[in-house]
Amino acid sequence: MSTKGQLSIETMIIYGLVILVTLSVIGGLLYFNILDLGSYLPDKCDLGGTGDVKCEEMKFVGDANSGTLELGVRNIGQKPIETLSVSVTDGSGIHFSGEQTGTGELPDGTAIGTGVGEVSLPPGEIAKITIDTGKALPGKLLRGTLKTTYKFAEGAITQESTGSIRIKAS
Repeated sequence: MSTKGQLSIETMIIYGLVILVTLSVIGGLLYFNILDLGSYLPDKCDLGGTGDVKCEEMKFVGDANSGTLELGVRNIGQKPIETLSVSVTDGSGIHFSGEQTGTGELPDGTAIGTGVGEVSLPPGEIAKITIDTGKALPGKLLRGTLKTTYKFAEGAITQESTGSIRIKAS
């Protein structure tokens, strides 16, 4: 009777050690960035702020020498936006260091805030923001901070908001 009890305890100890070793190996792979679970998450773009602008489209392409981050930002507020710029900072420093900035342009290529009568982004319309990142290593994840600066037409205050982005370079 006691040998059955001893066998079950030994089996539980062995299973416990196997699970402990497996979790330690997975933890080590995560710690040294050999295994990146974040790459399995969907792409995310959050501009933050009061909800006057929303990131709806994004694309991050390039190679070891050049890279481009393109964002589609929609004006979901009630007023036209006179100026719009977005800057991105790579939190992990894989793709670039420092802050990279891009300004908004309408689908026809006209920059917002330029031209006769100051071209603006009407409510409901989408603007394209192109940010030159310097390099985009394919397959690597960009986890960064987005800082959005915009001003409403006939407005006196420049609005700022901070959000986040997570996108895999292709």
